[in-house]
Amino acid sequence: MRRLGLFVVCNLTCISCATISPPAGEPDLEALLADPEARVMWVGAHPDDEALAGPLLARACVGLGRPCLMFVMNRGDGGECLLPEGCRPDLGTVRAQELRLVAGAYGAELHHQRYWNAPLPMSSFPPRPEIGARWIAQGDPTDRLVRVIETFRPTILLTFDPHHGFTGHPEHQLASRFATAAVRKSQVQPRVYHLLNQLWITRVMGADPGEPTETFDTHAPCGPAGRSCLDVALQISRAHRTQRGDMGRVRSLRPQFGQVYLRRIDPQDLSQAPEPLSP
Repeated sequence: MRRLGLFVVCNLTCISCATISPPAGEPDLEALLADPEARVMWVGAHPDDEALAGPLLARACVGLGRPCLMFVMNRGDGGECLLPEGCRPDLGTVRAQELRLVAGAYGAELHHQRYWNAPLPMSSFPPRPEIGARWIAQGDPTDRLVRVIETFRPTILLTFDPHHGFTGHPEHQLASRFATAAVRKSQVQPRVYHLLNQLWITRVMGADPGEPTETFDTHAPCGPAGRSCLDVALQISRAHRTQRGDMGRVRSLRPQFGQVYLRRIDPQDLSQAPEPLSP
């Protein structure tokens, strides 16, 4: 997750804090999670990306005890280490250890890949198709995701928007594109949701396009201790010590995280779920 601090600050003023519900007759995500057979899969790019979906994962994996799986594309070794003692033997190894702690806290199965992570700054990143082609050369993520989907058999798959990817990071966009390409090829067809950045100021800078189909209340209960899903997620985010700048900003702005914005999409519709290497 990159440049998150800017986007977190933007949470101080949202487009609308009103709850958005799917059309009449369509179950919302909470209703889907209430099914004892629900199984949830998260697909992200970097070891801390799940924090953006944290309240949802807390509800599914902790509050309701549903089987969960996290599929993460790379080790985040192109980022920065904010540990005073440094990151030894290297940043990717330390971030992988942090992610294992996070997955354990959620009770989630973890599939952590080693795809190339474009080094900071963002201004130096190659175009998205170039990064995607590099990933494919390392072993097509679509095929790996198909195998995981068909083994785990999720009923719900959560990922980013494929055009903007919450923060504008091309690897967020690619994680989404490879995930939905895999659903198209898979014999298992979960309901697919995009996690959206729907904050008014980021629209000026380029927020996720389109409108959400529903929202999730982050203050939903997660466990017998009476904690909210948001509080559970923020506590788990402390494991990402190398990224404490971004994670600290998230935790400091707890009162602003009232809603998670979601868009349910048809993975067969290429306008909603484009191919990985398409423009």
